[in-house]
Amino acid sequence: MDQIPLARRRAAAAELLLKGERPTAIARETGLSMPTLRKYKALLCSGGPDALVHLKEYGSKPRLNEEAMSWLVSAVKHSPKLHGIAATAWTVEQVRGLILQRFGISYSASSVSNMIRELGLAYRLTYAAADAINQRRQRPVSDRDAARRRAAAEMLVAGQSAEQVSQALNISLKTVKAYRSMVDRNGLKALDQLTARGHRSALDSKALKWLKAALEKGPLAHGFESDLWKNRDVQALIKRRFDVDYANGYVRQLVAKLGLADRMHPPKRRTEKRLTVNEELLAWIAMTVKQSPRKHGMDGDHWNNARLRALVQQRLGIEFSRSYIREIAMHAGVADLITRRRN
Repeated sequence: MDQIPLARRRAAAAELLLKGERPTAIARETGLSMPTLRKYKALLCSGGPDALVHLKEYGSKPRLNEEAMSWLVSAVKHSPKLHGIAATAWTVEQVRGLILQRFGISYSASSVSNMIRELGLAYRLTYAAADAINQRRQRPVSDRDAARRRAAAEMLVAGQSAEQVSQALNISLKTVKAYRSMVDRNGLKALDQLTARGHRSALDSKALKWLKAALEKGPLAHGFESDLWKNRDVQALIKRRFDVDYANGYVRQLVAKLGLADRMHPPKRRTEKRLTVNEELLAWIAMTVKQSPRKHGMDGDHWNNARLRALVQQRLGIEFSRSYIREIAMHAGVADLITRRRN
């Protein structure tokens, strides 16, 4: 499937979406991710089949010239050991590091993966085993996160408002307010004892396999009165089976990772906020995201969710959710320009 050009897979996905096929089945058939299929579906709903024709292959133009690409092809065709990497096969992260070391260009993992596929070298890539992935997920929170929490606490103690701290440190306003409450009760040491949520999964591979099978049967099979799963019902199912409490937001992420996002009830929409999103705003967002964030007073070279949220809030006076901002970017046709990098 990786050898089939993206344009053909995109056309096949559009045809299947228009026929009403399930996204999970389309993902298996075309090799496209669920987020990509959701983007395609939104574009089809707003602009019809022609909306997909104008999409770029993969984001911005490649920054490697023909000579650099030729060198990269030769490198990936040979063993990583020739470049000082103790491995028998290439991984996406190793290719990323090689490009950065040789050319000083930092690509995202998805961009490197797409690049290797386009070069017809997907067969040269290997992927981390499940145990290695689980081990990475169980790593403790980084010093950077602890330092940001500490900085937030010190700024709050110094008298700065939650809004100022949120904007300065790129932390959500809700999180900063929670920090302030903890600091008011127990002082600065309260934040030093925090660990990041979700870094350690309470469900092992066997439990996740059971959960996937249970979700595929549907809520009615487990005594819930609904055709589609609701967050609270999935939480209750996990609690009943494994005695584990998951946060509301993490439950939806977990179901999506299992490839069953289409079995979930869609999140509630804030209709009063949707009234502010019109063609004028979408055109402004499309124009803005194609410019540098620094041109709009943002400290960064790439647009991400947080910067776009802050700019939209500055323009409209409304704080949209992260998921809704991404949805707006999709409707504006620039979701592929929104990176997941914080810096």
